[in-house]
Amino acid sequence: MKNSTYPHALKNRALTLLFVVIMAPLTFLVACKKDGGQVDERVSEIAGTWTATSASFNGVDVVDEGGSVTLEIKDSGRFTFTIKRNGSADMVFTGNLGFDEQWLEVEYDTNPGEFEYYDITYDAHNLHLGANSEFDFDGDGSDEFVIFFLDMVR
Repeated sequence: MKNSTYPHALKNRALTLLFVVIMAPLTFLVACKKDGGQVDERVSEIAGTWTATSASFNGVDVVDEGGSVTLEIKDSGRFTFTIKRNGSADMVFTGNLGFDEQWLEVEYDTNPGEFEYYDITYDAHNLHLGANSEFDFDGDGSDEFVIFFLDMVR
């Protein structure tokens, strides 16, 4: 009788070991994966169309020079960021955004899987962003380091 339950006990032990060694870590990885499936509720607080009252890029204020900057944010975190400068082609950037603690986490469609982190403060009508980034702000065909500060209203 003892021999007939021994294979059953080994099978149960093997299944338990399989679950602990393989399935439990996979479940943990899927639960912690950052795949955009969960959108932070703070994104819906900043969703809408924002227009810059001041937009400084490396010390050049696009708004003061007669241009405009807009940021459209969907509840899903999708965004379109547009910089219009007099005498230059419009710059349009798209991607996904969310929050990583107090930082605005931005993933541009041009660099999937790479994230930039922006300083953000906001209320119902005002949005302030500050960041370091790299893009072709001067239109010469090559990316340069850009420090920008945006004051925006909804």
